Amino acid sequence: MPLPPASESLPAAGAPRVSHLDCGGARLTASTVFRDLPDQDPQVVSQSITVTAPGARTARPLKLEARPFRQPFLQETPVLDASATGWACVTSAHHQSYVYVVMTCTESPLHAACAGPTREWVRLYDLRGRALNAAFPHDAGPREEALMKRLGLDHVEDAGISLSDPRE
Repeated sequence: MPLPPASESLPAAGAPRVSHLDCGGARLTASTVFRDLPDQDPQVVSQSITVTAPGARTARPLKLEARPFRQPFLQETPVLDASATGWACVTSAHHQSYVYVVMTCTESPLHAACAGPTREWVRLYDLRGRALNAAFPHDAGPREEALMKRLGLDHVEDAGISLSDPRE
């Protein structure tokens, strides 16, 4: 898409969209700011997810794999190269709860790797906000399967996970 003329202003980023997820006594809060542009997918300007563990007084941030970058059609405002697009609370066979987060990269002509099976990946967090598979590549395959089995979550993906969108 061609860039708008310099005299044409683009819409400003909107107010944060906030959503919540309750999981095993913990409360998660997601805050996402979008920039809606004509003829483009909404662009995520910022996103944070915090977790307040059972009995904790303060929220801890989840470490999300998102870095700012500049879209060719939005040079003056950095957007995130990925964002959390799905989340769910999953319970293991051992009755432990975990936060299952689906990350999706932002499509861009500057982001050629954002296509096919590597466009989405899963990150798993405990209720203290610790990422359990952060060191895994996006397509972790057997490593992720082994982790899910060790945590007693191997049945979860087979049964299907009902995700909600933390951006809504």
